[in-house]
Amino acid sequence: MGIPESDWHQPSESNELQRGSRFNRVSVLLFLSLVLVGVLAVKWEHLSQRELSSQSRLSDIKLALLPGLPKLTIREGSLYPVNDPWKDYLASEQSCPGGERTDLPLSEQATIMTCLVNYARQQRGLSALTTAPMLSETSLKKADRIVRCNDFNHNACGEDADADIRAVNYYGSWGENLYLGEGRLGAPRVALDGWLNSPEHRENLFSPNWRYDGVAVMTTSQIGEYSNVTLWVNQFGAV
Repeated sequence: MGIPESDWHQPSESNELQRGSRFNRVSVLLFLSLVLVGVLAVKWEHLSQRELSSQSRLSDIKLALLPGLPKLTIREGSLYPVNDPWKDYLASEQSCPGGERTDLPLSEQATIMTCLVNYARQQRGLSALTTAPMLSETSLKKADRIVRCNDFNHNACGEDADADIRAVNYYGSWGENLYLGEGRLGAPRVALDGWLNSPEHRENLFSPNWRYDGVAVMTTSQIGEYSNVTLWVNQFGAV
């Protein structure tokens, strides 16, 4: 709403007085407006920071290695356990770029996981593993079965854990690690750290018998109680 034109045309005998009064009112209003704008700006900044914090903050850990196994304790806002004893086994961004990213193509994330696995094994004094297309294929079949049956387990859908690998006529020594993480907890580097912090999975990862491995990664909106998840399957073979 504009200022009425009559307010700017006062009788000549009180013109100076009215002008001075009007100037004082405008000055006061301008000052109060600046104060109000400043208060609103501060409140908006605090609100924006709070919203940003709530969006980027990680909730209590929701990752799984296998049903029934104890969960890791991860501090709110962190991707790794408190005082992680296996951090030296995690490849840096320079050694395995993209380890904490979940927005890359799944095939690229699988390649990053292979890099991370081999780095950890070499830190342990073990040989690097060669990617076997057969194991990558059977890992993908296991991931698909877990998602299809909504059953995070080695024997998903009631099938034997080694059903896929035996179906391609492989009868040598074989192993498998599974991981499920929500949101950023599904990143390759975080998944590997989960395996490292689990004695059973770590033993599998560091077996000197393995010569080959295959990796599959799949994303889905829901598996059991977990939402927006990334599923990892890492299979190992000796011959």
